[in-house]
Amino acid sequence: MKLDDQLERRLADQAASARELLGLAAQPGTDLEELRGLIRALRSRLAPGEPAGESIEGQESALERLRERFEARFAALDRVQTGIAELREVTSPPEMLHRAPAVLCAGSAFQRAILSLVKGGLMVAEAAHFAGDSRAAAAVLTQLQNSPLRLEHPLIETELLRRRRATIVVDADVNPRVDRQTAALMGWRSYAAAPLVLGAHVVGVIHADRGAGQALDVLDRDVLWEFATGLAQAYESSVLRRTLRDERNQMRELLEWIRARSSELADAPVRLSAGGHAPFHPPAPPPTAVPSGPVAGARDDRVVFEGLLSRRELEVLRLLAEGATNRQVADALVVSNGTVKFHVGSILRKLHAANRAEAVTRYLRLMGMRVP
Repeated sequence: MKLDDQLERRLADQAASARELLGLAAQPGTDLEELRGLIRALRSRLAPGEPAGESIEGQESALERLRERFEARFAALDRVQTGIAELREVTSPPEMLHRAPAVLCAGSAFQRAILSLVKGGLMVAEAAHFAGDSRAAAAVLTQLQNSPLRLEHPLIETELLRRRRATIVVDADVNPRVDRQTAALMGWRSYAAAPLVLGAHVVGVIHADRGAGQALDVLDRDVLWEFATGLAQAYESSVLRRTLRDERNQMRELLEWIRARSSELADAPVRLSAGGHAPFHPPAPPPTAVPSGPVAGARDDRVVFEGLLSRRELEVLRLLAEGATNRQVADALVVSNGTVKFHVGSILRKLHAANRAEAVTRYLRLMGMRVP
């Protein structure tokens, strides 16, 4: 089995030190058998004639345990990353959380896992998985949901949310900081717990164990923390993708609505009213209220401009025809000056007018009034 990179570096460092003491030329890299030979040679040089069997065997045994420990660690963390990659394929954030406990147990030595969300100071169970016993998992999940744990001092979970790191709880059956009801329900001797951290907030907690009454070690803690960190990143990415997808759909609907509305306005005919010319009067003082109909003595401009100008645009055009400034129009309509400018620009575009005066002229002509 190929040694892990970190273990290989440590072996290379030890081999380099041994070669230096033996006066041998430096060589890049090493392997376990070569290091064993260097240790024997170094032992013979330092204590000639002394049997080195036990010392060498002890060192070899220590090296072997070190190698096995590193291999076991990185193999376990690699399985966790495989599980996280599987969860990243899930497009629904709630479904991702629902599957998480089963994925954790499938890729580790854990036999039971429970994922809970933090809601209003309560830890509410969301999903559970017991290897080979789905009925027991469902029963425990129901009981935990019916009696959510309140996060308050001195519970370990409360400290977990503050410190934001995984932990192992030993002697859970007698530990005063462990919720007694949950410990009895799970039959805990020891368990591991890790927070789910999204950005600056802790949104959930994962509990896991090897089964009722089983002990855990440091590797279990590290595996759970690696899983919780990867799950949080995958969940945050899934939520972001869902939000962007929803916003894209909303933008598409808005653009389709604008396109349809623009087509209606472009295709709508401009209705011209035939008849005599109404007398034109000089502009009156700025109005104090929005006129509810056309300019006095004119035809109904709501009929003339139907389908071309909106109700608000028509109100603005009436006031412009009466000689009002943008500020006076804004005061009359109780809107901002910027809103008036927006409506004026829209009116000019729809009437194909170069400026306000031309827009007023076209309004008067369409209304059958005399243009000065």
